[in-house]
Amino acid sequence: MSDPEEVLQLRASRAEVEGIKKELDAARTQQAELEEKINGLLAKQREARAKRRKAVLAADAAGVPRLRISKEVGMQRSNVYKLLEGDDSDES
Repeated sequence: MSDPEEVLQLRASRAEVEGIKKELDAARTQQAELEEKINGLLAKQREARAKRRKAVLAADAAGVPRLRISKEVGMQRSNVYKLLEGDDSDES
């Protein structure tokens, strides 16, 4: 004897919801992995910017022209000046 149509609909609904739940769980796992990667990259970026700041300050102290410093580090001159003045909030 086969199951009534209503039971088959219940099974289909259950399968659909469970499939979506699995996809959602997988997406959440990927999201967590991406957030972890982003946080790691942001930490590396902070370290790299700190190194760059030290290099810019050392170059300025050594008398390297600020225009050249700007070109060598790939920053706008105004941002180099801000960095040299102690304001590195606009650093990019």
